[in-house]
Amino acid sequence: MMKTVLEMFDVDMKIGDTVKFKVFTDPEADRFAISLGKDDSTLALHFNPRFDDDQDGKVIVCNSKEDGVWCTEQRDETFVFEKGECFKFSIMFLGVKFEIKLPDYVLEFPNRSSMDTMTYLQVQGDVRVKSLKFDY
Repeated sequence: MMKTVLEMFDVDMKIGDTVKFKVFTDPEADRFAISLGKDDSTLALHFNPRFDDDQDGKVIVCNSKEDGVWCTEQRDETFVFEKGECFKFSIMFLGVKFEIKLPDYVLEFPNRSSMDTMTYLQVQGDVRVKSLKFDY
């Protein structure tokens, strides 16, 4: 279980909105995750970079969660993160999908839920949040 670094309730992220992150990964990082949704058991996006995944090594896993049950993982082996470094990236909510803009790469994940507003944001794992900014 990953430790919770940051948890925000009553977020009002609507279609077209973007959240920008500046994070510092721990020097011994294993993984971290950023989740958006209604609450901890109903997530439209779970963005989970893993530095040493049992199956794929360095991989970004995206998923959603409905009523506490994980759905099907989407795995992307384009990995831009390094341990012990600072990164800027953003997540844009486009209604039918999320667009995750990473350094030199854009990752898309479908909005499998019927949510048109994200009210919950959670950051977990081996990362420190240096800044977080919503662009409404």
